[in-house]
Amino acid sequence: MVRAVIAIGTNLVLSLARLYESAPQYVVEQPQFLNTAALVSTIRSPLDLLDALKAIEADLGRDFGAIRNGPRPIDLDIVFYGSELVDHPRLTLPHPRWEERTFAGELGASLTRGAAAWAAAGGERRLGSAEAGLAAWLPLGRPAPQQRGLLWGGALRPHVMGILNLTPDSFSDGGALLEAGGGLREALAAARRLVAAGATLLDVGGQSTRPGADLISQEEEAGRVIPFIREMRQCPDLQDVAVSVDTFYSGVAERAVAAGADVVNDVSGGRADPDMLPMVAEAGVPYVLMHSYGPPERMASGGEHLAGAEDIVGQIGDELGQMGARALEAGLLPAQIVLDPGLGFGKTAAQSSQVLGRLGDLQAALAPYGLHRAPLLVGASRKRFLAAPGQPPLERDGASAAAAALAAYQGATVIRTHNVEMTAEAVRIAHDCLTRQ
Repeated sequence: MVRAVIAIGTNLVLSLARLYESAPQYVVEQPQFLNTAALVSTIRSPLDLLDALKAIEADLGRDFGAIRNGPRPIDLDIVFYGSELVDHPRLTLPHPRWEERTFAGELGASLTRGAAAWAAAGGERRLGSAEAGLAAWLPLGRPAPQQRGLLWGGALRPHVMGILNLTPDSFSDGGALLEAGGGLREALAAARRLVAAGATLLDVGGQSTRPGADLISQEEEAGRVIPFIREMRQCPDLQDVAVSVDTFYSGVAERAVAAGADVVNDVSGGRADPDMLPMVAEAGVPYVLMHSYGPPERMASGGEHLAGAEDIVGQIGDELGQMGARALEAGLLPAQIVLDPGLGFGKTAAQSSQVLGRLGDLQAALAPYGLHRAPLLVGASRKRFLAAPGQPPLERDGASAAAAALAAYQGATVIRTHNVEMTAEAVRIAHDCLTRQ
């Protein structure tokens, strides 16, 4: 059952929160609720709006003769209508039980950092009685993004993101696809193998981020990834597979989305290219924002920036929260943001291990930014912090699967990996153990 909360203030969704799962209320013998909240601008009066919402519920199969708070496919409520007070037999505003909606504060906080963002955008600081919960909505003036079957979080099993390197100098597979001929046929065959092994999302990259790698231009990177994405979208058996483009260039990301990519995965978190965040905000696709230090060519080494940190996980969470806040201020919807702590990027082996083992603490550090329920992507696969002394990357898959299981058990939403088959099995077991508790 989906409960949608609409805070009203001409016929336009201004901002949309992410999905939030909660236990059923009042009648508890029913499935978990999926909730979201939207800020909408409308020319309808409150009662006209109520009639329109009830018509939507009827179209979606709601039986109004059934138990009032029992199982139903959808429930649409008006919680606030600006600062207007309504006392009518059919409608009371603000909603008399809005504070009982435990998810309301979570969703309100997830939409932006604070009420000042609304004021800075030219809106009112106060929305009726919303300051205690659904305060501070950031108006964006455009529809919510459309996503290709990408649902995550809650009780859903984590996505396994298969890595598809279209590079000659990857730290892990050393350009195996290019050595096999480098053509689209080989790349598409590799994509099919990843999907058959259990990947639900493919991460396509044309630039290596291994330590010491030389940067290539936007045009060269685009020449590697865009033809593949375009060709993949023409394959009947791959058309519905979600694709992420691994790039810190806004130009590559924009062209990839136009070719059919569903997600932008940026290891720089928007720092490498000032046009990236505005581009993603306009495109409306999910955006993986990774924590790292330094320019792209040095992000995979070091750790000196965290040398004096008393609480490494807290510091990373705070910095990741600040990066997420900048993304929101650039116009991204909260539902677009996926956070990646950047294991191995600007962190020592001990620091990466500590972050991997304390993902819950990392999420707690994101709470002041309203991002503690943002999906987490964890990419530990074949990283050096998992390796025994002298162990080459291709021999680290066992340790990588163990790291994936640990991340999944802590609630990670996306697991990025080279060995999809081994990782998918580890994630399945960890997720089953978590959900059976």
